[in-house]
Amino acid sequence: MKRTSSPVRRYVLLGVSMIALAPVAALAQTDPAPDQDSQTTLSDKEIKEIIVTGTLLRGVAPAGSETVSINSEAITAIGANSTAQLLASVPQAASFNTTPIVSAINSSQITINRPNLRNLPGASGGGSSTLILVDGHRLPGMGVRQTVPDPDAIAPGAIERVEIVLDGGSSIYGADAVGGVINFITRKRFDGIEVKGRYGFESDYQSANADVTVGKTWDSLSVYASYDYSWHDSLYGRDRDFVRRLDYTTGLPLDLTCGAGNVSIGSSIYALPGLTLGTGNRCDISQNRTFYPSETRHSVFAGMSYDDGGPVTFDMRAFYMNRVNKGDGGPVTATATIAPVNPYAPGIVLNPFYRNTGDANSFAPQSVSMDFSSILGDHTSQSTRLETWGFTPSATADLGHGWQLRWLANYGRGRSEVANQKIDDGTLSGLVLTGNFDPYNLSNPANSAVLPLISNFLDYGLGKNEMVNTRLVLDGSLFSLPGGDVKVAVGGEYSYEKYESRINGTVSAAAVDDLPFNSASRRIAALFGEVQVPVIGEGNRTGGFYSLSLSASGRYDHYSDFGGTFNPKFGATYEPFDGLKIRGSWGKSFQAPSLADGADAAPPTIFAFPLILFANPAVAPLPGQAQIFLGGGGTDLKPQKATTWSIGMDIAPPSVPGLALTLNYYNIRFKNLIDIPPVFNPSVFYSLFTSNYVMNPTIAQVNALASQVPGGLAQVSPYTVVPGQVYSIADGRRTNLAAVNTDGLDVSLSYDHQTGFGSVYTQINGNYVLDRKEQSVSDAPFVNTVKAQTRFILSSTLGATFGNLRAQATWRHLGGWDVAPLASNLNQSRIKDFDTINLFAQYDFKGTGVMKDLSLTFNVDNLFDKDPPPYNGSINSLDGYAVTSIGRVFQFGISKKF
Repeated sequence: MKRTSSPVRRYVLLGVSMIALAPVAALAQTDPAPDQDSQTTLSDKEIKEIIVTGTLLRGVAPAGSETVSINSEAITAIGANSTAQLLASVPQAASFNTTPIVSAINSSQITINRPNLRNLPGASGGGSSTLILVDGHRLPGMGVRQTVPDPDAIAPGAIERVEIVLDGGSSIYGADAVGGVINFITRKRFDGIEVKGRYGFESDYQSANADVTVGKTWDSLSVYASYDYSWHDSLYGRDRDFVRRLDYTTGLPLDLTCGAGNVSIGSSIYALPGLTLGTGNRCDISQNRTFYPSETRHSVFAGMSYDDGGPVTFDMRAFYMNRVNKGDGGPVTATATIAPVNPYAPGIVLNPFYRNTGDANSFAPQSVSMDFSSILGDHTSQSTRLETWGFTPSATADLGHGWQLRWLANYGRGRSEVANQKIDDGTLSGLVLTGNFDPYNLSNPANSAVLPLISNFLDYGLGKNEMVNTRLVLDGSLFSLPGGDVKVAVGGEYSYEKYESRINGTVSAAAVDDLPFNSASRRIAALFGEVQVPVIGEGNRTGGFYSLSLSASGRYDHYSDFGGTFNPKFGATYEPFDGLKIRGSWGKSFQAPSLADGADAAPPTIFAFPLILFANPAVAPLPGQAQIFLGGGGTDLKPQKATTWSIGMDIAPPSVPGLALTLNYYNIRFKNLIDIPPVFNPSVFYSLFTSNYVMNPTIAQVNALASQVPGGLAQVSPYTVVPGQVYSIADGRRTNLAAVNTDGLDVSLSYDHQTGFGSVYTQINGNYVLDRKEQSVSDAPFVNTVKAQTRFILSSTLGATFGNLRAQATWRHLGGWDVAPLASNLNQSRIKDFDTINLFAQYDFKGTGVMKDLSLTFNVDNLFDKDPPPYNGSINSLDGYAVTSIGRVFQFGISKKF
């Protein structure tokens, strides 16, 4: 890990940390505290009315499904400054042991921290295979090219616990619940004032978080509001030595877009200014760019509950979040082709700026790599701005005889904007080809006249999402069996979704407000039902049959854009004796096509590149040829469908209090996945997608492709002057393509042992992928990819309480994976495991006055300052992770209740 500060500062910081903990340890000998005050606990009636995630029925757990819960103590110990960081502690999440951050370096990238249980494919699309709920309500979509809820919209201070169902849930909730369901449960009521603050630091890095919750509870009414402020600064590639871009075959930096510039002709590289043949002027552009942008986030969550003891109760929740991420793209860089002759002029008109190499490559077209820092500066602004808000009223009516009618409503909006400074590459290419721009010497006075034509541009995108939802659920007991009450729930739901986008890729900063909106909307109507039958229970249990519960649920959804889909689910939980549960489930789930994936909101777009980005292994490109791609949303997209089943056991022997063991096997078959054809993977694209491309197309074929896009003919006109200028054309619009079959094991163990000084506890949670097979297109064979991804993930915590002090250490293990050994990566065949140790300590003061309900916390993330495992490829070692590590981070926290 690179350190820009002195060793003295490092030891001072460590000393400060130890000194801060010393009084905490000394005070740990005071008497333990009483329980939380009664105003924050639930009554017996409320416990019976709780609806657990994964079911519509009150007071029962979903039969057959595995659930994971993160309680308030675990949330505090994790020390996360956002809900996305909180979810990164869950081994079943693809973001495990990362530091999630919004880092959209262009408008087509993901602009939110999107959770992904089971690491299912489709991360580049507009939708999500993991359903996000807050108190059972959906959140509005977010993102520029996405319509996925942003879990960071919820103020952390309002979260009471997180419930995660690691199973398909479309029979209950409808779309998106394929990999599982994540439900953030907020406080129901709060009385008093609670203030929290945290400060974190590391070399070249700081973070701060402040949270204030204020509430009042009367006999029948409770209201509260929670405000959260979070900030951290940015990290450049130069701040961490594991961020690098190298040519590992030579040990030289990879990039050619350097200050002095370079010229490439085929495999020959000439260094400017003298056109010296050799390795060229090399640089690492990642060093002057932020890999971890800064973030400032404001979020508010408010709740109101009314219950006067009568048959009707009312609840209201409302939220607002504003987040700004800022990065630095470093100097503007570009590559353009220059030829000895102006291809646009009639006759032979020499390019006045063309420089001849004077060797075998004389008078050949040249690809010139440029760094504009000498005329445009060393920095480019990259910003992502997110704003979302919504409110969720709900009411329940007690109908008597155990029946209840629940009404839930939901309205929300989301706005996401990406604006990154850049130059107009297309105009630059034309100016270079026509002899109006000198690419060899950017400071040439002749360039100043045309520089305004290419500078002050943005890679810009704006996405707006709107959601309206209302639901009615009737549930109660049909009749009683010896094993208990047969419970049933039925209901209906109506939703309206709208997505608007203003996406143009490169656009003049002055023209942003004039960009037109593209929009898409749809309506969804659904009917659903669930029944749970306690075949064996307290009234008829015998030896070997302590309990048996069966459940069935089903839901029909009709979408105005693609039609209907029905998804059933069946589950069973069997207890041969008290302390052992054997459970299983089978069901169907689906993920609806995102409105952002369709052609209405993402119309066709032409991408014309004056160089070869991805060559066909069977066809060698000619010097100066271009590649042209057709991108955009798809037409007639179908829902992505999954069949899921699981079987597992839960062991909690009464003879060993505090011990719980869970083992679970899951199996997912996911098909009709929406994605773009893999144009960026030449070996797959050119062999399996033969109908999506044409090699060495004619001018007529190029124009036919471009004519599908308004203004497309003008975009390709520089490459249709003479035949042979285009190497390939390809259709890369979104469509239903692939499938994935995966299965694996989940294991968890928790044990809390009471001692004379307090308690000792351990928690283990792990996931192991048994198999994973992927299919690129529906008629292609499945390829086993299980070794090409993280296969084994484990989180293990060991802790103890000593009076008022709680301390623990957590080991997080992220398994390595195989990579293709190539000459360019020095035949590296595997990326190693990544292991970190995190420490946490909390001391709760139990006095009077100022000391009452005062807590101090201390976290150390990545105690041994482990770097991510290296990859000797042409990409930096962070690729394949969110942001795996930002180093060893110390964090101090304080909490006070009034």
